Amino acid sequence: MRGKLIRGLLIFIILLWGGGVKVHAEIAGDDALKDLKWNQVCEEPRHGGVVQSICATEYYVITMENMADNPEVPDVVSAYYKRDTDENGNPVTPYTLAKRVQNHEWEHCNGMAYNPNTREIYVALYTNTIAENRGCLYVMDPDTLDYKRTIKISDDYNILGIDYLENRNQYVVQTNTDGGYSFKILDENFMVVEDLGEYAHTAEGDNFQDLTVCGDYIINFPLTLGMGIGDFIHMYSISRREMVAAEPLDFGFSGVRADEPESLCKLGPGLFLAVVNVETEGEGSKVRLYETQVPYHYMDFPAFKPLNSPIAAAVRGPGGQSKGAGLKISAVFHSVKIKLTDKEIVLPAKFMLTFVIMTMTFLLVFLSVYAYVLRIRRERKKKERERRRRRRIALEVRSV
Repeated sequence: MRGKLIRGLLIFIILLWGGGVKVHAEIAGDDALKDLKWNQVCEEPRHGGVVQSICATEYYVITMENMADNPEVPDVVSAYYKRDTDENGNPVTPYTLAKRVQNHEWEHCNGMAYNPNTREIYVALYTNTIAENRGCLYVMDPDTLDYKRTIKISDDYNILGIDYLENRNQYVVQTNTDGGYSFKILDENFMVVEDLGEYAHTAEGDNFQDLTVCGDYIINFPLTLGMGIGDFIHMYSISRREMVAAEPLDFGFSGVRADEPESLCKLGPGLFLAVVNVETEGEGSKVRLYETQVPYHYMDFPAFKPLNSPIAAAVRGPGGQSKGAGLKISAVFHSVKIKLTDKEIVLPAKFMLTFVIMTMTFLLVFLSVYAYVLRIRRERKKKERERRRRRRIALEVRSV
């Protein structure tokens, strides 16, 4: 019985560790996009069109260059190495060209999202030069970069941008002006399950590029080309249904006459990659890829909400409403913030990691020793019972 108790406790600790800690990156707050530093990692000549969208698969960064809004002109799809090894383990140089195809027309190809579970790329068309493409997505094979099929979303609007929410198995899309530039959440079958409403009236620019999602935030570039106000990046809160940041962008250009940030995607915790079209002085039309690192927290313990306790009474407001009480631990780069109600303690991340590892190790060692002690006690009791049984038998024999 006690052995089962120990095993159950071990399983509980493992489940608590696995279920209570969300090991995923979330942007650190509404001001996380301020003063971003962008590092150029790739530059290539364009092929006569405009690179409209970007997404990342396990091994590749995929871009789509719209050659013309003409169903007779195929667009250029390019795959660049994402890592220093390819899918077969061979060494490669990141952001060098892996493969390129030009065998299909993808409308305006304004946005892309990769789903690692279905292993498909979903392309937001934006236009419908082919009438039946209105409100549709195209599906791309991430290995061959070929067209697979078409998915119908709506007859009322076209889709500007798209991203996949892996933790919810859902998609976020943004409609064109016919749909009020609203954000909508789609389920795994591409059915609209939630409309987050319009937000164009709060935005910089007069249209929108592709989007990406990180935690509670939708991030996109507004279209400001030719407006003379510079480049911006937007951040929209899903839970609050409002735009919370519109930050100016500085890519550190030199010798650039005009530019247009088109799309961005996630590469890792807080690491984003943007595709930017530029017109250079003397070198013509180029496409550039820029990396940026955004402040984030990657280890988040759900807030502990006390129920019936003296602490609960102290932290609840009128009507029994919580005043934000709880324990939240998050690692932001090299530090860890421990927040209990309105107080916050900042500790080095290495210290926190070491503390967690040592605590878990101590618990495992303690439980192992405890289990060993219980086993010794059981053996001793077993021997004692056997000794008593033999003594009883011997006494019975003598009495006969």
